[in-house]
Amino acid sequence: MRHRTPGRPTRQILSGSQLAPTHAIATEPIVTAQPPSLAFTFLAGLAVLVITSALVWALWGMSAATPILFLLAIGLIVSWLVL
Repeated sequence: MRHRTPGRPTRQILSGSQLAPTHAIATEPIVTAQPPSLAFTFLAGLAVLVITSALVWALWGMSAATPILFLLAIGLIVSWLVL
């Protein structure tokens, strides 16, 4: 059996029931969710345009999807220039 040298720290393992929450954690205000950023909203809109154009193309053909693809192209150019 080994003896512990004096001054050497030991580790104590505590179970969850032995831990008490601190007052700082218990009294913290509840953080509300941040609204999505403008860039995220813009890119989500472009993703919706991609899905919409694919569905319109599959259902009615390329001529019906052309206006949506035009908006998508403008959006991609704007995102390349601004974002």
